[in-house]
Amino acid sequence: MYEFHPYFTNDGSVGLYNTNFNDIYHSADGALTEAYEKFIYPVDFNKLLNKNSVKILDICYGIGYNSKSFLNTVLDFSRQKDFNNNKKFKNIFAKENFLEKKFFSKLIPEKFSKKISLYNNTIDTIHTDNISNKNKNSFAHNQANKKLCNNTIYTDNISGEKNKSIYIKAVDNDKILSYLSPFIKTGVKNIRKQNLNFEYKQIEKYLDKKSKIKHKRISKIINFLILSEIIRNSPEILENEEISKILSKKEFKRYFDKKFIGIYKSYQKTGYNRTYLEGKLGNLHNIYYRNISNGYKIALKHYLKQDIQFELKNEDARKTILEDTNKYNLIFLDAFTPSKCPCLWSLEFFTELYNHLEDDGKLLTYSTSASIRNAMKEAGFEIGYIYNARKNKYTGTIATKDKSLIKYPLSKYDFGLLNTTAGIFYRDKNLTGQNEALIEARNLELKNSTKISSSHYKKTHEEDKCSMI
Repeated sequence: MYEFHPYFTNDGSVGLYNTNFNDIYHSADGALTEAYEKFIYPVDFNKLLNKNSVKILDICYGIGYNSKSFLNTVLDFSRQKDFNNNKKFKNIFAKENFLEKKFFSKLIPEKFSKKISLYNNTIDTIHTDNISNKNKNSFAHNQANKKLCNNTIYTDNISGEKNKSIYIKAVDNDKILSYLSPFIKTGVKNIRKQNLNFEYKQIEKYLDKKSKIKHKRISKIINFLILSEIIRNSPEILENEEISKILSKKEFKRYFDKKFIGIYKSYQKTGYNRTYLEGKLGNLHNIYYRNISNGYKIALKHYLKQDIQFELKNEDARKTILEDTNKYNLIFLDAFTPSKCPCLWSLEFFTELYNHLEDDGKLLTYSTSASIRNAMKEAGFEIGYIYNARKNKYTGTIATKDKSLIKYPLSKYDFGLLNTTAGIFYRDKNLTGQNEALIEARNLELKNSTKISSSHYKKTHEEDKCSMI
């Protein structure tokens, strides 16, 4: 049976324990917090959202915190931007929360299947802003709003600009884990009580910290969007026995949103219906458009289904990148620790990532390893730190093609460390090597290296290290 070992981290989000590596996937300090601080905060959203399209490659998607946090932030960023120019914006927040609760309160497991046939008959509409306000009640405008289509479409022909679009390619070779991602809860309270029955006690030292960290929970609508895309592209999820077993197990129920389990079980009974999934998001779109300001409609465009394409690839990320022709604005590299899973940290893999990054794009990762940074440098990247303001220290690495995008460049000390034995990177010539073979090859290179050891370097450059933040 599939091994699934969830627990709640300090910010009320779910973390996972890996028995094979005897280690945790996420920071026990806060899984959602880690996503925000290492993959979201370093992004310049002012610049990014001025683009007509944004492409993101999320490597080792897992249970989806990085992609979900990005979509959450896009919405929050757009809200705040309009909030500064709208004194009545607080009412919009209240309406959004009300509408979300009203929608999901209907998705009670035992009643949900009865509602499918009702919702399938709902008429979707095309919303247009290419008609002047004076003619809002005109025959042409009414006819446009009555036109039928499978997807709700919003167009803004006044400015002549195309709708902004967001494309996320999420890659993970663990199909079960990625399939579970839309069901995962965030914002859970009383985590110590929730973790009482967790079988691996070694994580307790990380939990129940006095200083609690809070982030806005992942919107249910974002989870619904991801679930609908997974079902649409991979309807076999509805017949997956492992998913059904995990979602049904009593000890796991506290980690999942019961409304989404209800959706899943209902589709198992009634079968997948693309019209319903797309129509439901269309209905949400229509409800919002009737109740919110014109300014907020612009923000909403970033997050509704016709503006977001989510593609899940359950395969080796090396295979994905070799077959991919896209260039990305952001690459989230969240693979498991390099010492245990080096296949996604090799020089050759970073070379491919460099070729798939836009000229003004950013690659973000939690790793601060000298070997990883040296591989990035060798592949052509400019590299710098990810600074964590809460902890007042550097907690990750940013890589770009443009040096001007690096806010915190690597220090002279850390650049020097790349030239020691610590900077010897993994090699994977054909991007097909096994982890054990890559580790063995690096260990052999370390053994035969004439480079200065990292320990000796640190002793002789202690003053340079002390001058860093």
